[in-house]
Amino acid sequence: MDDISADLEAGNALMQACAGGDRQAFHQLYLNEAPRMLAFARRFTGESACAEDALQDTFVQVWKNAHRFRHERGSARAWLYGLLRYRLLNQQRRSSRYEVGHLPDESWPDPGLSPEQCSLADNDRKVMIECLKTLRLERRRPILMAYYMGLSYEQIADSLAVPLGTIKSRIRSGLKGLQECLRL
Repeated sequence: MDDISADLEAGNALMQACAGGDRQAFHQLYLNEAPRMLAFARRFTGESACAEDALQDTFVQVWKNAHRFRHERGSARAWLYGLLRYRLLNQQRRSSRYEVGHLPDESWPDPGLSPEQCSLADNDRKVMIECLKTLRLERRRPILMAYYMGLSYEQIADSLAVPLGTIKSRIRSGLKGLQECLRL
């Protein structure tokens, strides 16, 4: 078993112990995962306070709902990040501040990737950012809101005060533009 698999298995075991009310396992799970999760949340929100709030809410939910974790469906780490992502998106929706004037300059590397895979992913990310920059803002903004922020088309339409059909059309034509750019 490689280090990553062993790490994921240890996380699964800690999560199962948390489900049984083991406070030490919860503390160890927090120590193992919180630093990476906080960095992810800071990158997502751009604000330390919001990131810390989301992380705290996530771990409160982990303690209350650890019994819902099913290792057959995925790793504890994936479950934790899913909870965190849900909290971050809800936080963003509530704040109604959709900052789409900038493109994400980095994505958080998947802890399961090798250095070579991280390098390839980094190159892909750079190419994607350059292609996104070629799109007009009216097409780029809804694509970022849908795929980067995880908003529904209806939420995007409401946020931008644009008809739903227009949003769908802009996303479709923007994706077509990205496809053409990526072929070059």
